[in-house]
Amino acid sequence: MSHYLVAMLAAVVMAAADQVSKAVALARWPPVVTTARPTFVAIRCLLNRRGALVPFLPVRLLLVLWAGIVVLAVLALANGTLGQDLLAPTGIGMVVGGATGNLVDRLRRGAIVDFIAIGPWPVFNLGDAAIVAGAGLILLSLR
Repeated sequence: MSHYLVAMLAAVVMAAADQVSKAVALARWPPVVTTARPTFVAIRCLLNRRGALVPFLPVRLLLVLWAGIVVLAVLALANGTLGQDLLAPTGIGMVVGGATGNLVDRLRRGAIVDFIAIGPWPVFNLGDAAIVAGAGLILLSLR
């Protein structure tokens, strides 16, 4: 299977899974305002307007940033320096898919839906987890 196809499939699957999980979270758990956490692992649906880049960049600049990520992904795959196994294309696809899911939220809702609360970490979503896991796969491919 082509590395491009693997990356595209991973991106589409991650973006779709992210959007479906957020829709389910919004339907089952109304967004909360409180920051109290009753347990170590919980579902706490939040509309995050204060994410990493959300409050500082206008939508047009976020779209340009996303397009830059996609171009870098294509260049990294074309260059072939990330190895010949499927770790890098899968990781790249996961990063692009997670970023896409969060960008779709920003465009549709003006905020990113976060709903996974684990211990002391900030509440996050499946797209955030995909970005981190994808970056990990990319780093593993460099060994």
